Amino acid sequence: MARLRFSEEFLESLAGLDERVEESVWKKLALVQDFPGVGSSLVEPTLRHAYGPACLKVVAAGYDVLYEHGEKDADGVEVVDVLGIVSQRAVR
Repeated sequence: MARLRFSEEFLESLAGLDERVEESVWKKLALVQDFPGVGSSLVEPTLRHAYGPACLKVVAAGYDVLYEHGEKDADGVEVVDVLGIVSQRAVR
């Protein structure tokens, strides 16, 4: 199981979403935590430019949750950096 590390941008964006969307995001992140390679590498160019070439995404209630594999921490646990959350309507 990986350890999730959240960016300030992600946390601020998540705070502005309704409860249903937030619940969906947490469910998807639990999946990412258990299986860090899950998700899609087919990230829109604007998001790849903003979040880096190694970012992956999972979809939650009409939002793209962007993350990337970090390095292992001092205890050897894989770290996943949760970078941001973006409305799919804003990207397309």
